[in-house]
Amino acid sequence: MEKENQKQYLRRPGAAEYLDVSERTISDWQKRRIIPFFKVGRKCVLFSRGDLDRAIAKFTVKSIGAPP
Repeated sequence: MEKENQKQYLRRPGAAEYLDVSERTISDWQKRRIIPFFKVGRKCVLFSRGDLDRAIAKFTVKSIGAPP
């Protein structure tokens, strides 16, 4: 079984790149509790890829008349 090269947890720059948004947006979402995070010390904040995917999925808007 091959080991995946992707990390399960990302720091702010990695999370921003993963979601294709700015680091400032990640910080804003973190402060507003839109995306879950783990605080590992005073400055180190980690974001789980799965948590990011689920949080962003809440913002998905389906078009009218689209098949289910």
